[in-house]
Amino acid sequence: MIIAITLILRSLVSEIFRNIKTSSMAYMYTENDLVNHYNLKPADRVVVPKSGFQIVQHHALYLGYDEYGQHWIAENKIGIGVTVTRAKDFFRVNPNVTRVEPFSGSGDERKAAVQRALRLHGRPYNLINYNCEHFVNHALKGNAHSAQVANGLGLMAFFLVLGMLSRGK
Repeated sequence: MIIAITLILRSLVSEIFRNIKTSSMAYMYTENDLVNHYNLKPADRVVVPKSGFQIVQHHALYLGYDEYGQHWIAENKIGIGVTVTRAKDFFRVNPNVTRVEPFSGSGDERKAAVQRALRLHGRPYNLINYNCEHFVNHALKGNAHSAQVANGLGLMAFFLVLGMLSRGK
């Protein structure tokens, strides 16, 4: 299983990050510590706060590690789209983790989720139609859905109707 994930990641990583040098071992050890601290396994969802009150959450997907021991996370970022990021860089930018949702499928389903995430690399970001939560759900379940968007649109509709009713009186 790890060999298959390693081979998939290796081909993608070598294509995308061909000119990036390997970081120092001390920094690498920190990356391993972070992955071990959260007990991350390939296809686990990592959720981090994007607002002060944790109302808006950013979703990402842990992909695993490559042959060099570098850990990778896939995320869908505003202005960039679906991209693969070193775990150390992801956690440097997002030091607070709201929760980690362990993948609940079989080994084959886990591998398929990671492969699906890699195939989505480069897909553009869209706040309403394909944001970070859409991406992770698409990779994990094959269904691009965002509860945050659904809840936000529902709340907007509620206040719109409430405003229209209050004007009518």
